[in-house]
Amino acid sequence: MINLTKAEKDLILAAIKIEKEVKERFNDDESEEIEEIELEITKENIFLSRIQIDVIIYYLGALLDRREMFDQGDVLSLESKLEQLIELP
Repeated sequence: MINLTKAEKDLILAAIKIEKEVKERFNDDESEEIEEIELEITKENIFLSRIQIDVIIYYLGALLDRREMFDQGDVLSLESKLEQLIELP
């Protein structure tokens, strides 16, 4: 189970929203995977695979390009937290 604060969940959901918009523009069919992750993030007890966590880290990169909208320190901190989860034995 992954413990995330409301602010961390909000950052992930914002990154997912941006990714969905990009995928829609390019008619990409990977929206099912995105929706699975999105649904899991909205739950109280979050269970994600290492692959899904890695995908979230990738999506968070889009927030780094939007400095005026998102606190870069918060995004980097969340990325670091998620990377530590991937590295757990």
